[in-house]
Amino acid sequence: MRRIAIFLSLLSLAITAQAANPSSDEQHFVATLHLGATPQVHYLDANGKSIDYTNFAQQMHEGRRHYSITHDTEAGMAVLRLRPAGARAGEPGRFAFGRSDTFPPFELPSLRGSTQRLSDFHGHYTLVSFFFAECAPCIAEVPTLNAYALEHGDMNFVAITYENADTARQFVKERGLDWNVLYHGQALTDTLGVGIYPTLMLLDPAGRVAGSAVGMSMQDDPAKRLADLGSWVEQWKRAAASAQAPNGKPPSP
Repeated sequence: MRRIAIFLSLLSLAITAQAANPSSDEQHFVATLHLGATPQVHYLDANGKSIDYTNFAQQMHEGRRHYSITHDTEAGMAVLRLRPAGARAGEPGRFAFGRSDTFPPFELPSLRGSTQRLSDFHGHYTLVSFFFAECAPCIAEVPTLNAYALEHGDMNFVAITYENADTARQFVKERGLDWNVLYHGQALTDTLGVGIYPTLMLLDPAGRVAGSAVGMSMQDDPAKRLADLGSWVEQWKRAAASAQAPNGKPPSP
């Protein structure tokens, strides 16, 4: 019995050590991502489900799959997501980030001339709009986005496109979008699973997803679009506050 107890104890220690220390294969792989001395890497399958490195590598090699990666090298963080079988960049899996999920890290260039990271938007609610230049509903929602931002100076507003700087700049010039616009966001949209445009997401002050929706109907008048957007955002805020409260209820005003 004593030998069995010693064996089980050693086995437990071995399992703990293996869990605490990534394999040499993973260490080598993570080193190629250049995330610094203390990298934090999260792996997702093609459906956006969290998996470990071993599963990620097995699915990647056996299925000959590629993956998207969005990262913040300054923070040493990255999220990698396997693409659906046969898919290429711009062909994402299903939308996979729901309420209370941490928004993926990113570092994207802004038309304002800086590089923006998720941490730049912490401390306030942030409304994110994913768009592309030739998207008719994206064009139609611009006046609503501008009007809402004008009325809510306590929030952050950022529009993200997978297109390049020239295309994004031309969109802003022709359509009059007043928001902070980030471009070259294909890896981020693929990792999120954004495949319908426009897509709106609200992030809470800690960078977690508070809510999301496909953009407004082109057939609605401007006043209804603005009212709908305001209603969505307030609903998402209430749900986020309720989820974070200890008793499951939003704090009293």
